[in-house]
Amino acid sequence: MSELLRIASALRRASDDDLRAVISQRMVNSSGLRDFFDLAESLSQPKSVASTVAGLPKAQINALIAILEGQTPDEKAADALVRLLLIDRAVDGSFSLFESTALCLQTLETPATLALEAAGSSPLQPEVDRDCGIATFETMQALTELVFDVEQRYIREVGKKNVGLPDIKRLAQHLRQTNDFAREIYELANHADLIGLVAGRWQLGPQALNWLDWQPTARHQHLMTVWLELLGASSANDLLESIAISGGSGVISLTRQLKENYPFADSAVSSRMARVASFAERIGLSHEGWLSHWAMATLRGEVAQAAKSASNFLPAPQRKLICQADLSLIAPGPLPTELEIAVRRFADTEQIGMASTYRMSALSISHGLETGMTESEIRGWLLELTDKALPQPVDYLIREAAQRFGRLTVGAGELETKSVIKSLDSILLAQILNESKLKPFAMYALPDGTIGCRFEPEMVYFGLRDAGFSAVRVDNGGQVISPRTPLLTSEHIEVSSTVDLDIQRLRDQEEKLGSEPDGDDLARSIQLAIKNKSIIIIGVISNTGVELEFTLEPIGFANGRLRAKDKKADIERTLPLTSITRVSLG
Repeated sequence: MSELLRIASALRRASDDDLRAVISQRMVNSSGLRDFFDLAESLSQPKSVASTVAGLPKAQINALIAILEGQTPDEKAADALVRLLLIDRAVDGSFSLFESTALCLQTLETPATLALEAAGSSPLQPEVDRDCGIATFETMQALTELVFDVEQRYIREVGKKNVGLPDIKRLAQHLRQTNDFAREIYELANHADLIGLVAGRWQLGPQALNWLDWQPTARHQHLMTVWLELLGASSANDLLESIAISGGSGVISLTRQLKENYPFADSAVSSRMARVASFAERIGLSHEGWLSHWAMATLRGEVAQAAKSASNFLPAPQRKLICQADLSLIAPGPLPTELEIAVRRFADTEQIGMASTYRMSALSISHGLETGMTESEIRGWLLELTDKALPQPVDYLIREAAQRFGRLTVGAGELETKSVIKSLDSILLAQILNESKLKPFAMYALPDGTIGCRFEPEMVYFGLRDAGFSAVRVDNGGQVISPRTPLLTSEHIEVSSTVDLDIQRLRDQEEKLGSEPDGDDLARSIQLAIKNKSIIIIGVISNTGVELEFTLEPIGFANGRLRAKDKKADIERTLPLTSITRVSLG
């Protein structure tokens, strides 16, 4: 049996918890996987295997070497390797390396060092905790900004589960950070289910609305839980044991522990442990390689207690906002969560940090109204936070935006005209047709005075807003569709992570293959068998309507017909796909 089939078979037998762990720890993109063969192929890719093996602790590396040399490995370490799909366990209990693992192990070179170095003498624990608190605050702010950015912009998938450089740069400039920081924020948000890929576009994930509702402590707890899943329970226990054995006092060096326990971890982008270490810096578990005092509780799985301890080092919120006549809002300090989210619904951020600056515009007020706010609610929030009468320009902007809200709509069309733009203002429609920024949409005037477009309403909606037009999406009944509509979640509803949904999809596909496979499923199974030189067991409907079963060795598949050797009958058979009812790999 080929390696791909062995891994796929192991995946089928694995529990949902084990599947979730291997997808998380090996950082597999599960969103585009169709079945367990796709997942097996992702796990057996040389890059994936190299990244995983390089991030193994010494005990598991020694277990791999023992298996490679035909010796008996440590049982505990071998069990962890089985769950990572790096080795296979036979019926008799013996272990064997997958070919990709053996090849990677033989090419390992002299251990390298991680990028994070704890230079000089160790700092004081309060200093580390203070800096970790600041890093946590900055990361949580950045993730919140990304949630609003994904909600208000059409961000396409580039390559395989990547983000385009223009979107990375825009977020980096907005956060006043580097492109690498912005890229990590996207990756962290994806792991945390704040964003996810749907039909080639980055959209809000199942935890996005919860994130906006959570207090800072709950947000931090969520991030530490995600980090712990990426690290893995086995690696967390190894680190705890190593720290206990070293028995050092004072601040603990994460860098030193990683170097001692993960001898082949390197600073390459593909290195799992390097990325785990970098995420630890982002979410305040370490600073410049030194662990915060709540990091030990996190490693023990006590994330609620860790988040509570870390909360003492987060900036204290202030219920204060300065509203200026130039339509800007200044927050001298961090706003409480509920106030910050309320302001972000009707104002865009210009600068975020300990002190933040927001700016209101017709588009931002329109966004607030789209998400369910009313004109009086927007005024109420501003009056409460500023404790003063609103400047005249601000008052006028809110009133004018509310009056104009909904006068420009985007709805679904028919046939080739997938979107229809409507407005009672013919001058506004003419302006849209002549707008140079909208030329790529190839909009055209319809006989009834509206504007048609061949792109989907969602894409047209974001295009109009990027060009400065306060458009709203509407359904067939003319009701406004909120940008947050796809989430349909609340704090009272338990939501599934994207990985959980992906696992369920793989299970459903497996069940479908065994009961009611379609032509594509059958063809795919046959092609996989040919590629892996596997024996297949197929069911075929005869001319009399009776299902016959054959064990075959496929030779070729073309024009809807399978050529295969029937060794039992010592003949070659040619069977049309239309007569094949099921295919299973032997």
